[in-house]
Amino acid sequence: MTPLQSPTIEHIVNRIATSLTDVKLPLQTPLVVAYSGGVDSTVLLQAVIAYREQFDSPIHAVHVHHGLSDNADDWARHCELQCRLDDVEFHQYRVAVDTSSRKSLEAEARKVRYNALLEVCEQIGGVLLLGQHAEDQLETVLLQLKRGAGPQGLAGMGEVQYRGDTLIMRPMLSLEKADIIAYAEEEMLQWVEDESNQQNSFDRNFLRNEIIPHLLERWPKLTKTVGRSAELCAEQSALVSDSAQQYFEDCKHSDLRLNGPKLAALSLPWQAMVIRAWFKSQGRLSPSKAQTDQVLAMLKAKHDATPEVNFKWGRVIRFDHDLYWVVNATHDIPQSLELALGQDIPLSWLHGNIRVTLSDQKNGDKASLQTNARNLKVKPENASVSKLLKEWFKVWRVPRWERNSVPVIFLNEQPVALIVEGRCVYLQPKTPNIEITFEQD
Repeated sequence: MTPLQSPTIEHIVNRIATSLTDVKLPLQTPLVVAYSGGVDSTVLLQAVIAYREQFDSPIHAVHVHHGLSDNADDWARHCELQCRLDDVEFHQYRVAVDTSSRKSLEAEARKVRYNALLEVCEQIGGVLLLGQHAEDQLETVLLQLKRGAGPQGLAGMGEVQYRGDTLIMRPMLSLEKADIIAYAEEEMLQWVEDESNQQNSFDRNFLRNEIIPHLLERWPKLTKTVGRSAELCAEQSALVSDSAQQYFEDCKHSDLRLNGPKLAALSLPWQAMVIRAWFKSQGRLSPSKAQTDQVLAMLKAKHDATPEVNFKWGRVIRFDHDLYWVVNATHDIPQSLELALGQDIPLSWLHGNIRVTLSDQKNGDKASLQTNARNLKVKPENASVSKLLKEWFKVWRVPRWERNSVPVIFLNEQPVALIVEGRCVYLQPKTPNIEITFEQD
């Protein structure tokens, strides 16, 4: 039986072609197979070879060498030999996995494996193919149930989804493990067995070895019904996410600021969904329910309070009714800085560049800036009185954590302007021949 005569291989080839077409990618798009050498990835690789025969698509196999098993070198050699025999471009990545007691070995190994796989995809502009099947989906849903996940988690793994800019496909997701093994045995394929799959200290292995066999013995169609439930959860989650995105856009003052009163006017479930959409827009993992509740509780704080919720990356702070996204500082803020006239000068802490230009520059003209100048008395353009800068901050409602970083621009030791929330505010009396521009990255 040739590969394309096998229903298993035909199914995988058809799913790859259909998925590429659905996302409007060429059928000749390079395909990158995550190739561990196990039976699942071995069958997937054979299907991708069959796909190449039909569509002439470049194919690559990536083997990630974790170094966690005494047999890891043998597995790598096996995978490289199989790729040579099948004329498949082979990539091997040796990675280091953090095995400290505070880390989940499963999670750490998965993270470094994905990083290696995505790196190859980015280099060649390819699509990543993973060999997960119906029982893997069942495991995933059960694990999400254990964690108390909502519809998004219970949607399990998507057959087609993006991770960053890379498309990930799981064309075997509706196939049964028994069918995969039956094909591999019928074709007398060679594969490796990872002894760690028998270690029930890992949650997935415990489910796979101790729980799921009993469930399938009782309910043989369980993988199909759970798979269908996962698809329904994915559909509902997508609909909810679309609506949440609309609410998020309505509540958004800017990427880093949400309108508190608008957010508070929503029902609590939609408030939580908006917060999750905000985190997603910033490329961060969704907050836990407890963290989400803490963030939303700040909406009810006293008017003059500035409560905050801390995260590893920074803080969410409520100020003047609104919620602000405040990332941990990565740049030092200078007390003073000389500014070369007519040149773009980077202000790294403000993520932008400033340029001070004089139309009739004279010898000896000097520009500089100072930060943390709260007690400087100034009169902004269009203002009728002079006040200390710290008083103007209150009038302008500048968040307290931004005030020390506001630069005041001096020309020949006279304050002429300042940069507040990304814009230039000139001071009186305005110097007629000066132009100050500030552009954020």
